[in-house]
Amino acid sequence: MKGIIFDFNGTMFMDSDLHEAAWLHLIQKYSENQMTADDILKNIHGKTNDVILRHFISAELADDQVEKLADEKEAYYRKLVLASPGHNEFTKGLKDVLDYAKKEQIPMTIASASPRVNIDFYFDYLKLGDWFDYDKIVYHTGEFPGKPAPDIFLVAAKKIALDPKNCLVVEDSYSGLQAAQNAEIGTIVAIDPFGKNQSVFTAEGLAQDGIIQNSTTFIPTYLK
Repeated sequence: MKGIIFDFNGTMFMDSDLHEAAWLHLIQKYSENQMTADDILKNIHGKTNDVILRHFISAELADDQVEKLADEKEAYYRKLVLASPGHNEFTKGLKDVLDYAKKEQIPMTIASASPRVNIDFYFDYLKLGDWFDYDKIVYHTGEFPGKPAPDIFLVAAKKIALDPKNCLVVEDSYSGLQAAQNAEIGTIVAIDPFGKNQSVFTAEGLAQDGIIQNSTTFIPTYLK
């Protein structure tokens, strides 16, 4: 392992519950479709907004409708973040990991299905610029297919000038772990803070290098 690619939501920042709440709010407002636990695992987390909206609301949505609805969802989500005192810091142990990687000059970046507006929000809210080069962050632009396609991790590896086989990916989502495998990432670590998805990840061989609950043991396990 020579470099690290982090997913962001539910990995670096434990906000999965807020994304789920924001999607539930939007889907109930514009559709009669239901969002099951399996949907949350396989059709929400890790997916891009256009894919989610066309799955749950209408496959016939025009691009401008998708953009408008996605903006509404993300604005509602950011409002939830700011109103929640329990969502104002990194995953437990992660700051130590970031500090260590920076000190050891380990190349690292973020590969997220989030849109740019959210990345800008995170850079301000969590001071990501202390550890990450903004220009090396990969986020959803519509220029390549989202997870589980491998593209996002291939682009991220290229941004830190590494072969995917020399990268470690940390992911929390079903589709994200599939994407990492499809990109032939060398080391793939799943994070599952509440143990909800461990059985699925294990059964489907998606967490080939381990499942962690937080980042407190990450340095001795993966970086030394």
